[in-house]
Amino acid sequence: MQLPFEDILKVVVAEVYAKRNVLFLLSAIISLSSLTVGVYWPKHYTASTIIHVDNSNILQPLMEGAAETTRVDDLSSNAREIIFGEKIMAQILEVAGWLESNPSNIEQERIKKSIRENVKIKAIGENLLKIEYRSDDAERAYITAKEMAEMFIREGEKSKIAESNSAYEFIDKQVNEYLEKLTNAEEELREFRSNNPESRRGLEGEVSGRISRLHSSIEQAKLELRETLIRRDSLKKQLSGEAAITISQSREGQYRAKIASMQTQLETLRLDFKETYPDIVRLKHQIEDLKHSMSREIEKREEAQKRANHKGSVYIDEAIILNPLYQQLRSDMSAAETQIATLKARISELNSMLKTEFERANKIHAGEAMLSKLTRDYTVNQEIYQDLLRRRENARVSRSLDEEQQGLTFKIQEPAKIPLLPTGIRFLHFAVLGIVGGVFAPLGLIYFLVILDPRIRFSRVISEKLQLPVIAELPVYMSESEIRKEKINNILLIIGGLMLVVVYGYVAWLKRTGQI
Repeated sequence: MQLPFEDILKVVVAEVYAKRNVLFLLSAIISLSSLTVGVYWPKHYTASTIIHVDNSNILQPLMEGAAETTRVDDLSSNAREIIFGEKIMAQILEVAGWLESNPSNIEQERIKKSIRENVKIKAIGENLLKIEYRSDDAERAYITAKEMAEMFIREGEKSKIAESNSAYEFIDKQVNEYLEKLTNAEEELREFRSNNPESRRGLEGEVSGRISRLHSSIEQAKLELRETLIRRDSLKKQLSGEAAITISQSREGQYRAKIASMQTQLETLRLDFKETYPDIVRLKHQIEDLKHSMSREIEKREEAQKRANHKGSVYIDEAIILNPLYQQLRSDMSAAETQIATLKARISELNSMLKTEFERANKIHAGEAMLSKLTRDYTVNQEIYQDLLRRRENARVSRSLDEEQQGLTFKIQEPAKIPLLPTGIRFLHFAVLGIVGGVFAPLGLIYFLVILDPRIRFSRVISEKLQLPVIAELPVYMSESEIRKEKINNILLIIGGLMLVVVYGYVAWLKRTGQI
């Protein structure tokens, strides 16, 4: 059955009173133990200093973009490395008195390690750097924190000046190197232009135009040549006697014309006369004679053609040779041959000129590629050189700012002080903890014992839980001797509590006066 809190409280008070001796002894042990631990607990003193890193003076907006100053973030992140360096740590050992006992090198390294473990360096705010040192000696903590701050400021100023000088010297060296590269590139560009006069801007367009015009001229000449060849072949056919006009004016044609005329007359006479008519007989004989003459002429011409073909020449009838049209055709044939030869010579010359222009174009392309390369190298070197000149001037101004202490500056915002009170858990904490523990620890123990105790302490538990009637409740009665013993015990407990208070006060007085 769950008891109400009031009943539990009553039981706890009763148990405390019943076990007051044991609880007092337990409380005294806890209080005196905590007091003893507080007396012998080692003291730790913490000294701190705050450094203000300032780079927002009046020169910053004036020199923005022209000079670079050391950044706060960089120094804050590197403060631990600077302070924990061998140079500063060696000076700390000497200034703070660590070397008075003449420690060995191994012991010095152990001391340095201990110092590093007890130092805290952190950035607070945007421009503040805090250095803390924790030691069991207040004066040593003060000296160590003070010297660390001062040495850090000195080393920081030296570091930024050295950094500015190093940056200026490096950029100045790069400027000289690129000046030499720029001079060499300019000289190579000048020599190439002198040795290659055709490598100039716009010449490629001129050569392309000339090549295009030459192509057009060659095509035009070839077209004229084809036309002239066709005209020459036509003239050859006419001059060889194969044309109709030449055939009609040859001797064979004349014979055929006369035979045709006589044949017409003969047909006309036959309409009126018989075959024995003298004119008909005469015309017949004349026609026969003309046919024989034409046959002989044909045979003669065929033999002449065979001889001409055997020799590889063309047979021309005498009648044709004496014909004015034939003379005109021969003149046209000669003109055509002359024009053909002229066109062939023109085409050959144009092809030669085209080949020359192609070679020139190839030289121009190669020259332009080389010129572009040299120009690109010169331009790149010139741009880098101009940029390095600006950077060198910026580095020079930055160096001047650092040397004049106008850039990033350090100053101690809050100097280190000798700590008067130890940090962490002190004697007062242990004394208060002993009193609180001595009071509440026994009470808590009694409370848990009551909660876990299965005994029945109230009559209503029997009636409600066990369903049994309760006739009466008998209180506890003590005899006179028991009452007298209880009073003596209470007096002794009060005296013990007063003695405990006296011990607390005396130890606190000794601790305050520094006797313990």
